[in-house]
Amino acid sequence: MREIITPRFPAGLTVLRGDGQWQDRTGGQVSHEPSRIVWIVAPATPDLPARLDAIRQAYRQRFAQQSVGLAVTAGCAAF
Repeated sequence: MREIITPRFPAGLTVLRGDGQWQDRTGGQVSHEPSRIVWIVAPATPDLPARLDAIRQAYRQRFAQQSVGLAVTAGCAAF
């Protein structure tokens, strides 16, 4: 959080803990592991995709993940 996510989204975010399930791409084995959902509300700036991708790449590398999901949805929010 401190090194990777917060510098890219200092205005705030939410992290939800969960239990994930994943099927290995090569062997087909289904595994279960703790997971995190990072909820970020941010304006659609030109650099947004790059900031999100940098977070995904860092997590994938640090935790030896084959995949890190991403869902982007347009919406209206106020704080």
